[in-house]
Amino acid sequence: MPKLKQLKRHHKRAMELKYKGKTYEDVADILNEEFGKSAVKEGFNETTLKHWFRDGGTLVVPYREYADVMDNINREIIEDIKRAGIRIRGENFRTANEMLVALMASENDSVKLGAIKELLDREEGKAKQRTEVEIKETIEDYAHRYYKNKHKER
Repeated sequence: MPKLKQLKRHHKRAMELKYKGKTYEDVADILNEEFGKSAVKEGFNETTLKHWFRDGGTLVVPYREYADVMDNINREIIEDIKRAGIRIRGENFRTANEMLVALMASENDSVKLGAIKELLDREEGKAKQRTEVEIKETIEDYAHRYYKNKHKER
């Protein structure tokens, strides 16, 4: 297949969707919905997409580069999140434990019991732990913004 000098919007979108794990059929459907026949006369189909991404295909090299960049960005994001979590936990751990120990001296038995239970759960672990996270931005959106900013610096 011929090499493209510059990727078109539908090529970039196809790489993004493939990276997100969409099937070729799903990618074709989404591209047809978003770009219609304005991008290619016959529309997009599974066979065309397979040809783009196969060895020697139009998008095989650009996709590998895109996937490598996205993988690196995602690794950096995960490491940043881990470092932030460790820092926050370290800053607040001692204070929280001191407060729980102080609550064990309460005159209210339910407060004492709650403090003891909390300390034991922290030490021994709960049988089932639930974690809730509020996500204000998808990793893909953050990664695209991060990638754009990184290239602006060059």
